[in-house]
Order: sequence, then C-alpha cells, then structure tokens
Amino acid sequence: MIAIGQITKSVGIKGELKVQPLTDVLQRFQSLQTVWLGSDDRGGREYAVEAVRLAKDHVVLKLSGISQRSEADALKTCYVLVPDDQAVRGTTSSYFVHEVIGMNVVTEEGAQVGTVSDVLRLPAGDTWVIRNGDKEILIPGVKEFIRNVDIGKQKVVIHVIEGLLE
Repeated sequence: MIAIGQITKSVGIKGELKVQPLTDVLQRFQSLQTVWLGSDDRGGREYAVEAVRLAKDHVVLKLSGISQRSEADALKTCYVLVPDDQAVRGTTSSYFVHEVIGMNVVTEEGAQVGTVSDVLRLPAGDTWVIRNGDKEILIPGVKEFIRNVDIGKQKVVIHVIEGLLE
C-alpha cells in the first residue's frame, strides 16, 4: 500500500475528513473510488469514496460509513492508502519514499556514506536518515544535498559540505 495522505481532523458534522496530502499530485484524489485507512502502510479498513474537495494545501474526503463528526474524529492521524498499482508519479524523475529506503548512498566523488533507513517528513521539509553501522546521519531532502536518485541502480548521490557527515 502507498500512503497518499494523512487525516489531520474532521470537517463539519457530517463525518468529512481533512487530509494532508503526501503526494505532489492532488488531482489524483478526484479519481479515487476506494481508499484504505490505517495506522501504517500495511493497509487497514476499506472505504468507498463518496466525495472529494480539493483546497490549496489539503483535501476533504467524504467516505461511506462515516456520517458523524465523532466517527471522523476517531480516524485522526490515520493514513489514506491505495494499492501500489494505483500509485501516481508526479514526474518521470519522482520516486516514492518506500523506494529509497535501503538504497546505497555515496558522495559525488563516489565515497560510500551508508544506506537510507528512513525519510522524516518534518514541517520544514523532508530529512533523510542515512545509517552507516551505528552512525546515523541526517541530510536535508533538498536538491542542494540530494543530487541524484537512481531507482534502477538503487543509488543516491549526495553533495557533501563541511560538517554534513559529522
């Protein structure tokens, strides 16, 4: 399953859900017929999508079987999931977080740094967690540092500045 959003709160009294998108393609929500809600990417309960409203930075979903605010409130923090085969890429150079986990990380000079163990979605932006044995390195997930992600070769090339790997 792929997480395409996370429920942040209920909207109104009829059980609508405010969803923080985890995708760059907000329009993909408009074509959804069913979604799964769960606490992780292993899935959860399936719901039919009754209505979708797009806003500038969030999505409002109305799902069948959720008709009261209290039911919607109980789903806060759940992920909105779709099967892998329904994944929508924003561009040909885009990738999913689960695809980079475990990738080999090297510097532009080819020196081994470690492997990607996680990507943290923080308010200021994504931070990549690189592990090398017991050492954990945090790298901002921006083009200045993440220079190339090659899904086929399972390799990430980073630009290193002084102090980044310490």
